[in-house]
Amino acid sequence: MGKNGVIVILEGHEGIDDEAIKMLENRDLDVYFLDKQEKVHADSKMKSCEAILVRGATIDRELIKVMPNLKVIARSGVGTDNIDIDVATDEGVHVCNVPDANFISVSEHVLGLMLSLSHQIVSGDGAIREGNFDARHQYIGTELSGKCVGIIGFGRIGKMVAQKCIQGFDMNAIAYDPYVTNTDIAGVQLVETPDHIYKEADYITLHLPYTPSLNHFIGETEFEKMKSTSYVINCARGGLIDEVSLAKAVKQGVIAGAGIDVFEKEPPNIKHELWDVNGIIATPHMGASTEESLRKMATGAAMEIIRVLNKEEPRHSLNKNFIYNIS
Repeated sequence: MGKNGVIVILEGHEGIDDEAIKMLENRDLDVYFLDKQEKVHADSKMKSCEAILVRGATIDRELIKVMPNLKVIARSGVGTDNIDIDVATDEGVHVCNVPDANFISVSEHVLGLMLSLSHQIVSGDGAIREGNFDARHQYIGTELSGKCVGIIGFGRIGKMVAQKCIQGFDMNAIAYDPYVTNTDIAGVQLVETPDHIYKEADYITLHLPYTPSLNHFIGETEFEKMKSTSYVINCARGGLIDEVSLAKAVKQGVIAGAGIDVFEKEPPNIKHELWDVNGIIATPHMGASTEESLRKMATGAAMEIIRVLNKEEPRHSLNKNFIYNIS
């Protein structure tokens, strides 16, 4: 392969799994570490690098343009809205992701939020820490069994959520995805519009990518169509839900509550409108943050880098067709 350089962008003090770094080094690649706050052009070695391995840091026009030898940006994860794919494509740079590494972890996180909401776990924890044991008579939960989960976006994660809900909790499942016309998962009913989900589901969980056209996919109009007892779960991407409308909907009892792992702006403001709303629980974009998932995502991204630098076709390039057309 020859001696090539790879930039690994760190998330503050958090690194990429060591196994992925070893994979790159074992292929005779020089690995340079860069904090996401630093500028690539600060180091001439980095200018000559041919690959970037990244999780959540922003890979923008400025960064791509100062790396004339760049051939591949590999995202240790699924979503790539932190990467300027248009600029990368214009420069002939592959943008790769790892779509099959985190679906177990994220689907489990969805179920964790559903259980926490329906059984009032967070409220109960807060109460007993304040010495209020009688809160057990105040925070009365509901069973998942027999309830309906509505899944919007029926890819790997959505399908895994459906399986766990049906097989593990004896729930009913309906799903909407304009690109899915049939399913082999027993017990799932595909519906024609999201409105079916809003009107029928007790738990509504989003599994969509973020694009500008999907900004505020769920807002005030959609909340008004939901049951007053329903819960909304978002472990997909921030921006899919209008957070101001969500806070209002829960405060006014339009819906029962929500579990949110992703936000329009990350990190969210310390005075975010969701923080003082009873019935909303939140986690800091950690749905995929398990040891197993992080390792699979990082090593998968490392393998994409190795393939591209070996002049092999990457498995999950989001823009390879465009690149091959302009090459």
